[in-house]
Amino acid sequence: MRDLLGPAGTIFVHIDWRVSHWMRAVLDEVFGPENFLNEVIWFHTIIGAAQNRYPKSHEVLLWYAVDAEKSSLDTESPFARVPYKPRITDNLEKDEKGYYYTRGRSTRKASEEEIRTKAFTKTYVDVERGKVTGDVWDDIPTYRVQGNEYLGYATQKPESLLMRVVGASTKPGALVADFFCGSGTTLAVAEKLGRRWIGCDLGRWAIHVSRKRLLEIPNCKPFEVLNLGKYERQYWQGVTFGERKDKTQAERVFYEYLAFVLRLYGAQPVAGMVHLHGKKGKAMVHIGAVDAPVTIDEVNQGLDECAKLKQSELHVLGWEWEMGLAGPNNDVRKGSPMHEIARQKGVKLLLLQIPREVMEQQAVEKGDVRFFELAYFEAKISKPRKLTVQVELKDFATPNTDLIPEEVRSKIKKWSDYIDYWAVDWDFQNDTFMQGWVAYRTRKERKLPLVSDPHTYEKPGKYRILIKVIDIFGNDTSQAFDVEVK
Repeated sequence: MRDLLGPAGTIFVHIDWRVSHWMRAVLDEVFGPENFLNEVIWFHTIIGAAQNRYPKSHEVLLWYAVDAEKSSLDTESPFARVPYKPRITDNLEKDEKGYYYTRGRSTRKASEEEIRTKAFTKTYVDVERGKVTGDVWDDIPTYRVQGNEYLGYATQKPESLLMRVVGASTKPGALVADFFCGSGTTLAVAEKLGRRWIGCDLGRWAIHVSRKRLLEIPNCKPFEVLNLGKYERQYWQGVTFGERKDKTQAERVFYEYLAFVLRLYGAQPVAGMVHLHGKKGKAMVHIGAVDAPVTIDEVNQGLDECAKLKQSELHVLGWEWEMGLAGPNNDVRKGSPMHEIARQKGVKLLLLQIPREVMEQQAVEKGDVRFFELAYFEAKISKPRKLTVQVELKDFATPNTDLIPEEVRSKIKKWSDYIDYWAVDWDFQNDTFMQGWVAYRTRKERKLPLVSDPHTYEKPGKYRILIKVIDIFGNDTSQAFDVEVK
């Protein structure tokens, strides 16, 4: 992160009280002790009871600069100031020009001459703008005090805290980055303050929550949600299993990757086969590559090898899928064309998504990695008038409903209850998904429209429409539809 900062850039680090002293030492090493700006104490309400010690009532923010001489605090910003609260001993007065001041205090008793002439030291105060805050912030309550802002993240900070951090340390138009954005508080604050922003997080649900939070901001500027995809996975593979410098090393890395995924799936490796990599119970297993989608040919080759070996079931695990492999008719109740091909070859086929949690060490260690069959949705594309199309969601099905907690299943009354968000890219270029229309649920508005607004193209032609659906568990399902408008 230090390498990404500009010459006048600064960084705020919010760290657990148990390791803040170690983090201070690390930051001194990375930034240099001369570039330490402040240790901010955020004093708030007492959280929880404590045994044999004082209860916790503050957080620590460490503030460092790339170059302390080039960094600056905007003391004129209202976010850097707090309302002036005169103390009983301040004796606030107004001079002949209308400026407020306080009489200086002294440990000695004032002389009669000083009292008669009012010859005291004057300290002027800006009552209207307030005073610049110190490095102990005791005027910002926690999210628990601030109503429905809390979104369930343990380290979530209230917007008022980030307003001071971002508002006082940056100018409008500045670029703000949060690499552990969680529920998106920093991004939402930056957007409201007219700063540009970048947000990152490992968790797909964090990204989804942040996206919805930003969309709820009035007049929010357009933004992209980017998935590093195969580049992230390639980096993870290199870090986890080693670099592929030559053919021998590449083969070793590939087999270690296969063994790792098989172990997480609960399968055993098998040898001597071309397209089959493992076995789980009575099912053979094929695993897709890290940096390429699973293709129709790839699945067909696995099915043929199963049929040749008289194996009756094939599980295909993949990160991405060739367009058309899993849809548009991949109904888990009816089956897709690929499933029909498998049945004709006497093999039961399951297509399962390799979750990105595979790349998270904590999730792997805790056993939190789950492989789910691909979900399915049905959509209707209508053409209400010239050059115009409209999308309607007709159905959504998610497999493995037995893995859904009963408390969730009991609240599902219809298929659309599984959907939290859906969006349409009206002219998908087989690259980045560009959100042209979107609908989603919020805490206040639980209803979800199932018909999009009409979209009118500028000229006739063939277009590819990509529909993205995110379910209530944060899983992403997409389907492409080719249309011609006249």
